[in-house]
Amino acid sequence: MLTKHPLLKAIFIFVTTWIMTILILITLYFTCIREWQMTWGSTTKEINRYMTGDELFEDPSFNATRTVEIKAPPEKVWPWLVQMGYKRAGLYSFRMLDNGGMPSAEEIIPEFQDLKVGDSIIPLLKVVEMEPNQSMLWVFQEGAGGWGNATWSWGLYETNSGHTRLVSRLRQQQTFNSPFEIMAWVLTDPMEIVMMRTTLLGIKRRVEANQ
Repeated sequence: MLTKHPLLKAIFIFVTTWIMTILILITLYFTCIREWQMTWGSTTKEINRYMTGDELFEDPSFNATRTVEIKAPPEKVWPWLVQMGYKRAGLYSFRMLDNGGMPSAEEIIPEFQDLKVGDSIIPLLKVVEMEPNQSMLWVFQEGAGGWGNATWSWGLYETNSGHTRLVSRLRQQQTFNSPFEIMAWVLTDPMEIVMMRTTLLGIKRRVEANQ
């Protein structure tokens, strides 16, 4: 039937090709790529170690632990974490996404060193726990769109050489009760690593350049 209608045949081939391509990419992501991007830069010990906030979700559907080693002790890294936030020092990632178009800070800003429990990092993302030079927990609040039911934990672990293993753990108990939630999962699961990796490397570069 399609052979009698070249335009319909072309449309059918185009649609079928795209569907097959998407299915192949999804299969490739979940079989070969997802584990790597969920544990980028981390050792087995870092992946399995308890971090503050882990108790909030017993078995989250999204559980990503990423790590970068910084050539500086934790007390030199901590101020860069403390000043993070929207219309503060930024998130050291993409300015149009995390800081309203403003570039993230390239130095320590004294007026942004007063972060405390209850403050917001970005709208609907609040500081819940802080242990200076050791750990910090941010929790997404109700209404945070695709990041509802999520925690973002930071850990600073000093190595024998005096460096810092900076660990970021993002955990979420995802639900799939609406097309919006399904679309949020499709977009965030494979793409979130891009911003997180940029943030971690951005912190590393700034700390090491400002010692």
